[in-house]
Amino acid sequence: MRALLNLLFVLSGSVLLGQPNFGEATISELQSSTLRVSGKTNVTDFSCFFDPAYFEPQKKIAYCNQGDLILLRNAKLELNLAGFNCGGKAINKDFRAMLQAEQYPVIILNFKQFNRVERGYEALVNIALAGQQHTYTIPVEIVAGDLKHLKGILKLNISDYNLELPKKLFGLIKIKDVIAIEFDIAGVLNAEFLE
Repeated sequence: MRALLNLLFVLSGSVLLGQPNFGEATISELQSSTLRVSGKTNVTDFSCFFDPAYFEPQKKIAYCNQGDLILLRNAKLELNLAGFNCGGKAINKDFRAMLQAEQYPVIILNFKQFNRVERGYEALVNIALAGQQHTYTIPVEIVAGDLKHLKGILKLNISDYNLELPKKLFGLIKIKDVIAIEFDIAGVLNAEFLE
């Protein structure tokens, strides 16, 4: 019995030692960030800008450096659909209806990890939209200064989320399937895990 307990102790210790060690960081002044969703119709382009006042003033995240890989926890941006302005009441209403805002009022961008690559970084981002989730790998740029900036453009196909695209003028104006989420997440970071 004692040998079995010793074996369990050794095994549990090796499992615990194999777990990554996460540090904590705080990002403040997130209201300096910008985010835009843009797309095209068969007639024109459209852009919906996110009001930075809807960003949390500061966010705590956890990170773990593992060579060229940086694992993240709690690195989520919650985008309340009420914070988007597409330039007019009618298009705002159509945008929110397309994204099913009444049932799913928030889009979540969850940054899972950064990978150092030859030309900078790639981010693994999980997007929760209209009750569905998909994960994307996108190139990102990190710019240092008084504020640290994480910039990128995520192109996604909205039909992947089973969304019904609005049509106007009896179907003459149609939105194209691909939209882009362009972000510049800016803030003061109290840890130097992104160089």
